[in-house]
Amino acid sequence: MNEEKKKYEVLAGKIDPGDLRKYFAPNATDKEFGILLGICHSFGLNPYKREVHFVKYGNTPASVITGYEIYLKRAERTGKLDGWKCWIEKDDLGEKAIIEIKRKDQSLPIHWEVYRKEFDRQQSSWKSMPTFMLKKVAIAQGFRLAFPDDLGGMPYIPEEIPHDKGGGTSETLPMEVIEAETIPEYISESQLSILVDLANEKGVDMAKFLAYLGVTSLNKLPVGDFNKALAAIKAKR
Repeated sequence: MNEEKKKYEVLAGKIDPGDLRKYFAPNATDKEFGILLGICHSFGLNPYKREVHFVKYGNTPASVITGYEIYLKRAERTGKLDGWKCWIEKDDLGEKAIIEIKRKDQSLPIHWEVYRKEFDRQQSSWKSMPTFMLKKVAIAQGFRLAFPDDLGGMPYIPEEIPHDKGGGTSETLPMEVIEAETIPEYISESQLSILVDLANEKGVDMAKFLAYLGVTSLNKLPVGDFNKALAAIKAKR
């Protein structure tokens, strides 16, 4: 058994379905939750480390997404990545991002390109950081193509998904899916554990508690609100 498989199996054992649904996907249907759980286990994605996110607006179909940096980490972890670069060019079809990925076990590099007009939704992030936004799409798609056995089937990044399907950018998605480069400081894993254990002990109604805190999952609670959350739980009789 290789180390990667061991890691996935250990993670699968640590993710409690009840906690996953309670804290990360409280509004998921049974089918949506099954998909989320399957993705977490299959790819070893840890929601507590913000490697995977469940996004659902009202009664619309949900999406499971990840950040582009997860693709980079997973490709490095294979031991087969031999360098990559991404740049911007323009041609008759418009502005595009091109990515070149080299593998140690292949003689020719993999090339992939994406056009801005296919993904730019005219949101302010695309207007202020068009190069960065376009490169993120190229990175995610390029690495899935270059490492199909390891990354094929991985969740998409929000910039790849239509907005009505749960996509967007860091400014249009709810707080729990803001990407790492703009993420605020959230409570630590130890603080999260304290709140979860105490909430279970007190029999806290999690849906009402999250609504009171103004978040959709405890792991996205700003660190400055930890004492507020702790005091609210302790006050429950």
